[in-house]
Amino acid sequence: MIPEKEKKEIADWGQTLKDDIRIHLILTEDERSQTFQDFCEELTRIAPKIKIKQEKEDESKPPVIRVGNVGYQAIPAGKELEPFLSMLVDGDGQTQNGPLSVHKKLHQTRVPALLKVYIMPHCPFCPATVKQLLCLAAASESIRLTIIDGALFPEKAASDKIQSAPTVLLDDQFYWTGSIQIEEIVDMILNRDPSRLSASSLKAMFEEGGAVEVAGMMLDNGKIFPALMELLIHKKWPVRLAAMMVFETLAEENNMLVHHTIPYLWDSFLTAEDTVKGDILYLLGKSGDKGIIPKLETVLNGPYGVDVKEAAEEAVEALNLN
Repeated sequence: MIPEKEKKEIADWGQTLKDDIRIHLILTEDERSQTFQDFCEELTRIAPKIKIKQEKEDESKPPVIRVGNVGYQAIPAGKELEPFLSMLVDGDGQTQNGPLSVHKKLHQTRVPALLKVYIMPHCPFCPATVKQLLCLAAASESIRLTIIDGALFPEKAASDKIQSAPTVLLDDQFYWTGSIQIEEIVDMILNRDPSRLSASSLKAMFEEGGAVEVAGMMLDNGKIFPALMELLIHKKWPVRLAAMMVFETLAEENNMLVHHTIPYLWDSFLTAEDTVKGDILYLLGKSGDKGIIPKLETVLNGPYGVDVKEAAEEAVEALNLN
């Protein structure tokens, strides 16, 4: 799978390694997982100090090679191989490749940034852009970088409306194409409005155990970020649970903030599946707003299942205790 020229490049690089390097390979139900597995197995045969930890997820989302806060939804080949190998062996040293002022600024960021860069095979400009972004990821753990091969994952490129490579996205809101000015991206990371973070950005923070940090940002800004509302009714329980933890923290620290969510939650309850209905009722009980009790009573007297009615009863009891 790996061309002979690149095998030699990996072998020569591997001989310079003193310590083991650990990589996470996340395989999914996606059929392209086999391509990633084949690449990683060949990589470890050529450079035995690379140790692969495999994880399986029962989902159809794309597989990923993950090293710290960098994920590759791409097979690093051709001119993309050198940045990949440099990142593995010298993550901290990556910061020396960019302007010092940029890296000093990144230490100021409190809001995690979700960066994606779309590359294409044989793109002459993509490796340089990847190198620049790897420098940012090395400079700050708050930056979560994903490198995506738009040819290998055309459905993702279509979903993100990618028309050329390289294209860089920040929080699924800001786009740069072609040759990038790294200072411009850093300035946007530092100066963006955190309340405009996308649902995917908040979800990524949840996956890194950042629910408390998300709640803190909302308390600091004095408002609930719109993207949280989407995650409170997410179809996946782990995502909902993290969002609910944020909601509970806000309810305890600044009850008025969560009152603004009640109309949305009630409207969502009317169309949600039963498993989600129960969680919505739990949140309404945590809201502290007794004005919602009459609507909860319509659930108790309505055509709902036993579990939903029990959740409504518990919500009413919680509100009456306040």
